[in-house]
Amino acid sequence: MAKHRPHYTRFVYFLKIILPLIAIGLLATVFLFTKERTLEGGLEFSKADFVALESGMRVTKPRFSGSNARGDIYNFSAELLLPDAPAPTKLLASGLSGEIRLFDGLKIEIAAKDAEIDLQTRSIKLLGGTDLTFSNGLRARSVKIFADLDAGSLTSDGPIRATSPMGTIEAGNLRITTVRTGEEENRMIWFENGVTLTFTLQNAPEDKAPTE
Repeated sequence: MAKHRPHYTRFVYFLKIILPLIAIGLLATVFLFTKERTLEGGLEFSKADFVALESGMRVTKPRFSGSNARGDIYNFSAELLLPDAPAPTKLLASGLSGEIRLFDGLKIEIAAKDAEIDLQTRSIKLLGGTDLTFSNGLRARSVKIFADLDAGSLTSDGPIRATSPMGTIEAGNLRITTVRTGEEENRMIWFENGVTLTFTLQNAPEDKAPTE
């Protein structure tokens, strides 16, 4: 038995080294493969921001993203996020900005002074003046806009003014919805309730005099 003692001692020595290394490796794996955390409603945050929001703490400079069943993808950032409670159902945001990439290729950039994010209904109330910039060249501004992230729709609650290379549009409200035509779905932009169009005539280029 005595001659086997050194082997046993060496085995215990290696276990003391290997087991802590295995434990460190497991912890590293947990952090590496769980960088993102999802709040109710499917919004994904960084691990640190998720922990803070779940604890009911305010978060500065957060970034969050998500998508819906139609294939719309949205990414946002904010100056400040304040949850309504631990394990929040609503978030109050200041200085919200970001974009929504709709499944049909249209991109909408959004900037709002304040916003209220409802995690249960997956919707955002954009308040205090909201600017929308569309990838097709349209720019719009309204005091209050409601965004349904699940449906990929936007609706202004009140008057809206939009500009484009063709001119300006003023209306009682704006509505962006999905319209089904046969088996196809298309995203439509509607201006409603007292629409005024002002067209901007483009100056035709002057003909150049022929040169010899």
